[in-house]
Amino acid sequence: MSYRSIFVHLDDDEAGDATLDVAASVATSFDAELAGTYLVPGATITPFTSAMLPDVVVQERLAEHGFDQDRAEARFHAAAKRQSVVTVRFAAPAGDAIAEAVLHARRADLAVLRQPDPRRPEAGFASELAHAVLLASGRPVLFVPHSGTFPTIGTTAIVAWKESREAARAIADALPFLVRARKVIVMLMPPRDTSDTEDVAATLSARGVAQYLARHGVTAEVRREIAEDIDVGNLLLSRAADFGVDLIVMGGFSRPRLAERVLGGVTRSLIETMTVPVLMSH
Repeated sequence: MSYRSIFVHLDDDEAGDATLDVAASVATSFDAELAGTYLVPGATITPFTSAMLPDVVVQERLAEHGFDQDRAEARFHAAAKRQSVVTVRFAAPAGDAIAEAVLHARRADLAVLRQPDPRRPEAGFASELAHAVLLASGRPVLFVPHSGTFPTIGTTAIVAWKESREAARAIADALPFLVRARKVIVMLMPPRDTSDTEDVAATLSARGVAQYLARHGVTAEVRREIAEDIDVGNLLLSRAADFGVDLIVMGGFSRPRLAERVLGGVTRSLIETMTVPVLMSH
């Protein structure tokens, strides 16, 4: 199993170049196509909008958007060149940016997104895009922290395990990384009030995951941790720092709420506070 196509989202923020470098590095590592897609909120001027605005304003906005798109494309190709990517493809689709992000992610094996940065003006859009791609694209998403650089991905990996569809899918989706890793830790984090019977079952489940990985040539260590004074998300990040982890693998969980789906607590916590790249699958 390998990744043959990598989707990466581009916007107007040059601070996202670290994410472009990660996506390009992953594409090179797997000899995959790098598909950069430029999507920003409010980029399209609809016929209704143009009819309400003076022609000169419409032309100015279209020209400004064109310049922004050209700059983003140049940044994309520069990142691909820095990482020696062989096959690249750039797109700037019209229409609803969130819907287009989901559609383009579906046409790739792996989506790479920058962690939403609450300090940026477009934080709300970035959060909505991350939510949509994770929950609706049917593809694994590699989230890259908005701060820092990440020269390696997946040399040491933590797999956050619980007996669930999402966690099982994340492990399968992350196999291209895991089979190359030097160290893999399957981390079990039962609640403090877990009964002895539940604890035994959870431990056996984690060991079963390690056996599954072994059948794919991955030697994994099973660790059991209890978050005494911090939540599961912070425990994961703490252990990632302790063990020099450069990839966390976990299920992207959601909770039903009326007609929509919202992110679960640990998923939301990791997206908001991540310090290392996180691969999530829903």
